[in-house]
Amino acid sequence: MKADAASEEYLLPLGCNVIDRVIRAVCLRLTVTSPAAFEAAHAYRVFSVKTLHENGSNSKIAMYRDQVDAVVHLVYTMQIKGAVLMKRLRLLLVLIVILLMTTVGFMQSSAQEEVTLVVWDNFTREAEQAMIEELNARFEEAHPGVTIQREIYETSDLTQLAPRALSEANGPDVIMVNQGYTGMGALVEAGLLLPLNAYADQYGWWDRYAEGLHARNSFSEDGQEFGTGNLYGVSNTAEVVGVYYHKDIFEEVGLSVPATWEEFEAALQTLADAGYTPIVFGSLDGWPAIHTWGAIEHAYSSLNEIDDFIYRREGGTFVTEANITAAEKMREWIEAGYFTPGFEGMDYDNATYGDFINKAGAMWITGSWMTGSIIADLGEDADNVGFFLLPSATGEEVPLTIGGVGLPYAIRATSEHPDLAAEYIDLVTSPDAAALLFEQGYLPAVAPESVEENTLAGDVVAAWNLISSNNKVGHYLDWTAPDIAADIQEMMAGQVSPEEFVNNVEEDYKSSE
Repeated sequence: MKADAASEEYLLPLGCNVIDRVIRAVCLRLTVTSPAAFEAAHAYRVFSVKTLHENGSNSKIAMYRDQVDAVVHLVYTMQIKGAVLMKRLRLLLVLIVILLMTTVGFMQSSAQEEVTLVVWDNFTREAEQAMIEELNARFEEAHPGVTIQREIYETSDLTQLAPRALSEANGPDVIMVNQGYTGMGALVEAGLLLPLNAYADQYGWWDRYAEGLHARNSFSEDGQEFGTGNLYGVSNTAEVVGVYYHKDIFEEVGLSVPATWEEFEAALQTLADAGYTPIVFGSLDGWPAIHTWGAIEHAYSSLNEIDDFIYRREGGTFVTEANITAAEKMREWIEAGYFTPGFEGMDYDNATYGDFINKAGAMWITGSWMTGSIIADLGEDADNVGFFLLPSATGEEVPLTIGGVGLPYAIRATSEHPDLAAEYIDLVTSPDAAALLFEQGYLPAVAPESVEENTLAGDVVAAWNLISSNNKVGHYLDWTAPDIAADIQEMMAGQVSPEEFVNNVEEDYKSSE
């Protein structure tokens, strides 16, 4: 039986043994009656076992067990003699071929058995939802049997719910996570996220983004070092915090886009004198204050200072002259009436956005993620809105600006479908997805090759290209100082001095290490 031993190099997957019983029975029976017939049948058996091995097993193969047993019974009870031998042999081989074809077909169909991929994202606005639903439909069409179960959360809710959800067996396979120590870092430390380096190699993710942007989605394996180590997320949007403005209001009061800090401050006073609120603003949600004050802070700071603080490098500190000056400037603008009256009680998505859309104010310092909503709501009038970068307060030609990549997609460490999850991430971060994002008015992480000038979308892309190509992309300060929003609100309310403010942030910063 040496020939039989040779087939053992093809180890049958669990569940295929019932098929092998049929083939083995034929081989053993034919050994007694005809060595030549045995050799032929054995060669077929080796081929069949190899076929089963390559097509995989299926737990539902047991459905065929009764049919298999009937064939085995036939093999052992029939009498193979004389001229009947070849006729019976042909009959048996036909039975085996039919059974194999049915089984392999069943296995192949099971490879497309229904799978639910659970995805959590933060695309809450109408224009965003249209975009992501289109991408999900494309993925399902390309993967028969796969259903995307999409769950939508605000960013703050994602951060709060992620630790528990990712610890559960039925948690999200793919989830958007916030960057920084309290977001991604805490999840990495708890072992809840899958390192994506191998998938980045496989799909070419390393080459999709400008140098240095991957650091924002990277952590050491223990979650203690931000900006280094493994890649744990991939983003499909880019973000830049700048100034939206109404072109017709600027034209009415004789303003052009300010090119210097001095020109910007002069524009604030010109608008106020003309009866306009210069900057619409609402800090009720907390995080918008990080962006508005952070934009001023970046105008006074250097990238090295902010990098050292964000990545907790040696000597990194929040107690700098730039931060004190930025806090003083914020208080000065509040007292001058440059912000919406009663901004402390205004939320972001309704009151503040509504004020800007309805021209209750001339400008709005916020992120590029609002472009899609503005285009959707204003329609043809959207190009009456422009976008520019807040100028540098220190005379830099290209201003340091808050920005980076949007919330990245990550994979739950215990997902049963990590390869499928990676395929999903590859699709929603692909150049095709980037084109769809841009069509909907969003800034994709993969920048479009060309844009139409003198449009809102064109302004946003030009701003992003300028800072990303000149290494002037800054950071969101709450990535490393989780309580900074409350500290900023205290400073804006005049409850603490600028010096006390920076020291309070420093204390929070050190206590969160």
